[in-house]
Amino acid sequence: MDLATIGSQKKPATHSGYVGYDADTVKVRLHSICFSVKSTLFVSALASTPGDVLKAYIRSECRELSLVPNEQIRLLYRGIEISDGIPLAEHVSSCAELDLHFLVLAENTGIELLQCDGVPCPKVLAECLQECADGLRQAEPLLTESGCGGAYFLRGKEDEQTLAVFKPKDEEAGAPQNPRGFWGHENSRCYLPAVASAQRAVREVAAYLLDQSSGGHAQVPMTTMARCRHQSFVPAKINGEPSVVWKLGAFQAFVENAETSENFGYSVHLVEDVHRIGILDVRMVNFDRNHGNLLVQSAETDSGKSRRLVPIDHGCSLPDRLGFSLQNVVWASWPQSKKPFGRAELEYIAQLDGQADAKMLAKTLGLERSCLRLLEMTTLWLQLAAAAGCTLYQIAAALFRSDEDRPSVIEGIIASCVASAAAGVQGPSLSRSVTHCPSRKSVELGTGGIFGKVQWTAALEETFRRHCEGHFKQLLRSEAHR
Repeated sequence: MDLATIGSQKKPATHSGYVGYDADTVKVRLHSICFSVKSTLFVSALASTPGDVLKAYIRSECRELSLVPNEQIRLLYRGIEISDGIPLAEHVSSCAELDLHFLVLAENTGIELLQCDGVPCPKVLAECLQECADGLRQAEPLLTESGCGGAYFLRGKEDEQTLAVFKPKDEEAGAPQNPRGFWGHENSRCYLPAVASAQRAVREVAAYLLDQSSGGHAQVPMTTMARCRHQSFVPAKINGEPSVVWKLGAFQAFVENAETSENFGYSVHLVEDVHRIGILDVRMVNFDRNHGNLLVQSAETDSGKSRRLVPIDHGCSLPDRLGFSLQNVVWASWPQSKKPFGRAELEYIAQLDGQADAKMLAKTLGLERSCLRLLEMTTLWLQLAAAAGCTLYQIAAALFRSDEDRPSVIEGIIASCVASAAAGVQGPSLSRSVTHCPSRKSVELGTGGIFGKVQWTAALEETFRRHCEGHFKQLLRSEAHR
């Protein structure tokens, strides 16, 4: 097929005509991470500019890519892919300049494993990634035996020992190349309404960064985003033919000398271990904390063998809504969760800053505002409840559903506060569109959950937070008098 000449192609417009005084333009730098294109493109865009328009601009400027369809071009902002039809503002906070990267899935580049530009990566993990990259030609990635998505063990060049785990986002449950039969369209919500498919990998990185922002309290293994190309992964269909393509996914350091917690009784776990993981799970609204993603790592010490809990698999966290069962949180049934917090734990919880965490994750990974808004509220609930003397179990029981068909207390409060804040800031007519659904139907809402029902402004954000804080305190006072 002949390539169309650049001169004959229609130049895409990133915005059209007069944009008004309030529509600020963004200078976008498009950095190529293609092997066939070595350049950086510059374009002026709007916050409302979608991914497919930027891809059209890339094709018009790069002759090598002029016939490459949208589905074969990955447009990346740190840990997030900018999808077709989705405006930049969904993932990128307001700024005058923006750096994006792009690559082509089907480039014939052989075997590669590379860091994703712009995503934080500790030096030790970067060295581990390079070891795995060197070993890919001799030690093929091995698909794990369990799980709903594709997760692969990676080894070094001359070592049979597993060094890391790689989870391609297009092999997640509900994604197009899932190796276990749970197929679906990328960015669909058929399996998890609260987290779109192909969005779990970035949440693995978010869990590590969130934990690190507060001193590594939960001890989440080092995690970053990487891109890899190898014939062992599930191929994608390009022009109807199976093709080895670039995979974007989470790259996590392997936890040595560990086995799943289902091999142990809960009595072997320290109260402090259960608390530190439970605190993270409440902050992130982890709705899939099971025995399989709680590892028990053993080590020999002078006083004998020690064990500690290590949390992994955080793809089912940072949702854009509530509505999850307490039964999906394994530590909630353990007696340790009903023990009071110690002084050090209360001090740790008190110093958390949900708003700062949300800003950090938006800047480093480009996570959407709806899930970060919920992170702010769950962190606030955790802090207020812990200060009021609630146990980890009591905090979780108010956040998660005890009855799958009835909203939790915090779920109802947040939905009510969305409505009341919107009515107070933007007029009573809007409140009618955000009334709370007192059933499981609340999890069937579209992108953004209950948050997606309103147009959020700085004033509405502040009013919403104030309303939530007031209702949380009122709840705690009423519980204290019972």
